[in-house]
Amino acid sequence: MQLIGNRTRHSSLASPVAAVLRRVARATLLAAATLYFLIDVVFLTMVRPLRQRIMRLRWVRRLRAWVESLNRYATLLLLLVPWLILEPVKPVGLVLFTRRHHLTATVVIAVGEIVKLILFEQLLDMTKPKLMTFAWFAWCYGKWRAAIERVRSLSVWHRLRQWRRSIQTWVAQRR
Repeated sequence: MQLIGNRTRHSSLASPVAAVLRRVARATLLAAATLYFLIDVVFLTMVRPLRQRIMRLRWVRRLRAWVESLNRYATLLLLLVPWLILEPVKPVGLVLFTRRHHLTATVVIAVGEIVKLILFEQLLDMTKPKLMTFAWFAWCYGKWRAAIERVRSLSVWHRLRQWRRSIQTWVAQRR
């Protein structure tokens, strides 16, 4: 054991163990972030038709006009508040799932994600022109779009979309 400053360092074993723990932590965080991102992407493609119907409503058009009258900081706040309230839905659902409340967890995640994505994408669509005046937002949005396009370019994504279309066709034929 060596004394470094006012802390001790275990010489031979501590470094490799710490390096392995860091790699495991990074891999775990990357896997969790990827799963988080994929859940959003999947739900986003599912709710887009519903969102388009909502956009045609008259009160939504009036809301859009009001949002366009706000300054960019108020617009940012308008986008962040619902996101901060609704984003914890996935972790809550995962906690419920680990406690063996599988149906409740599935419902919480599905409903929470649908509400969050419809509301958030609606608000983002309304506020994006003003938010893009923030350089950091434009940079983050560009990275987000690049990630979405990367996922959509994967062959797995194309197969999932074909599978979804074939299920929709099968359901439509049964009606």
